[in-house]
Amino acid sequence: MKKVNWSRYKSKPSIFTIIGTFCFFSLFLAVMSFADEKGKEGGKAAPEKVVPSAGMPEKASAEDLQAGKAIYFKKCVWCHGPKGAGDGPGADRLWPRPRNFNAGTFKVRHTGSGELPTEQDLFLTITHGLPGSAMPAWSGILSDKERMQVVRFLRTELVTDRNFLDKDTEEFHVIDFGKQVSSSKDSIEKGKQVYMTKGKCVECHGTEGRGDGNKTQKDEWGFPILPADLHKCWNFRGNREDPYNPKNIFREVSTGLNGTPMPSFADVLSVEDRWNVANFVISLCPPRKIDPNTNKPIMDFVVKSTYHKGEIPADFNSKEWVSADATYVGLAGQITEKPRNFVRLVDEVWVKSLYNDKEIAYSLEWDDRNKSVGQPETGNYELTPADVKEVPPAGDPVAAKGADGWPAFNDSVGVQFAAKWESLNSPEKPRFIFGDEKNPADIWKWDATGGIAEYTGKGASNPLTRRDAKDVKILASKYTDGHWRVILKRDRTTGDAEADAQFVTGQFIPTSFYIWDGNNGDKGAKTSISTWYYTILKPPVPAKVYSVPVVVVFLVIGFEFWLRKKFEKKK
Repeated sequence: MKKVNWSRYKSKPSIFTIIGTFCFFSLFLAVMSFADEKGKEGGKAAPEKVVPSAGMPEKASAEDLQAGKAIYFKKCVWCHGPKGAGDGPGADRLWPRPRNFNAGTFKVRHTGSGELPTEQDLFLTITHGLPGSAMPAWSGILSDKERMQVVRFLRTELVTDRNFLDKDTEEFHVIDFGKQVSSSKDSIEKGKQVYMTKGKCVECHGTEGRGDGNKTQKDEWGFPILPADLHKCWNFRGNREDPYNPKNIFREVSTGLNGTPMPSFADVLSVEDRWNVANFVISLCPPRKIDPNTNKPIMDFVVKSTYHKGEIPADFNSKEWVSADATYVGLAGQITEKPRNFVRLVDEVWVKSLYNDKEIAYSLEWDDRNKSVGQPETGNYELTPADVKEVPPAGDPVAAKGADGWPAFNDSVGVQFAAKWESLNSPEKPRFIFGDEKNPADIWKWDATGGIAEYTGKGASNPLTRRDAKDVKILASKYTDGHWRVILKRDRTTGDAEADAQFVTGQFIPTSFYIWDGNNGDKGAKTSISTWYYTILKPPVPAKVYSVPVVVVFLVIGFEFWLRKKFEKKK
């Protein structure tokens, strides 16, 4: 056997050896680098633990005050102002107005009526924000330490009329929640009785809790204030982290809302009464999935129209309308074109839709504390009429009411479609404010006088053109206890495909909505407006979808029975 000379292989490593060695060291270096990075991460100091005081706080350090001031003047001054007086550059255009810190008057607290909030209360307010207002949640923007520094700067430097550290004048009595009463039919009924009689909540919040009781109240600073709409628990202050928790209502009933007409009921109602009324209030709020980012019901941006065989019912309470899919549509003030609406008092509308072989119908419901009925609307509907004023950038942030000399405008609702949606290339749509020259909008407009009109919109700079067609019909309209309900219908197809949106099954048809609050001085471009949604007519389910499975089941059973008989006979 020939002897192998191994030495020549040692002196000349193969290409595979070189590549293997290179790969090994590359992998080794990568692993070491990753481990080093992880080590650096692990070596970072843990975030400083923040423990807000639940009673009288300690004196803030100079470091915290300086840091808190820097954050305040970067993030908060635009609304609350340089001295915390609630008079920042954006204050006059916000509803409700930003808090004036100077007097130490805060709504959301766990302390007794008239008392200062605890550090913990202020920390939670900054952390979670105030739903239903412009105050956002800062938890994802500022660290715990930074939020705590803002709290200490606020209570030390911006609250000027009171002193958190003065033991002679200030006390912190955190409320006792007692034993919680579980929500039940009995508790809710007892809570309703307290609401209507002993607590007299009905006088402000209204018979159905829509905030349509006493509507002429003002806060401690003289600004108009409206009772809460109890059907919108997602808008309650201090309620973001768990909007359906009755504990939040118990807190407000027990502490009152300092600076507002809402008093404390701790000395009027027993602990059990307060829990019962809290359970009743939460029962008024329709159960919806809440978007944690917006703290509003989740919006899916699609109005699902359900097929109905036969005449579309005009009764709101018919089983067809009750069972139809309800779409939450959020509304914002139209602040792009003059006259702008900085104070929109209607912030949502609930939409349902049904269709049959010939027609399509929309059911629209929204809360409005004031029923406003003016004069019938005729002729072209100008977007910028001389009798419509814009909310001024200073002074009273609420639009003047009819009693103060304003014309009595109508409560109205509008449904807008892309007139020629079939020719649009997705995601192209008309401009959201009354369309544009290139892509006109088909608008249906109902007003509280019982009028219905169809308009063509070609942009906010042009008047809406009223069409002679009378295709849209009113099936029903009703106002009850601060709540409007309207049903409109139209033929799915018309003879004017240029101006009228045509409705076919299985297609996404761009749709948006307007609400005009007449008592708020809304008219023309001064309105509440949604972004573009879509309407889709869900194709009807063929009868064979239900019948075929039944037939198949019987055939299978029959076949098995036949097989069994056959084998038994052979056996």
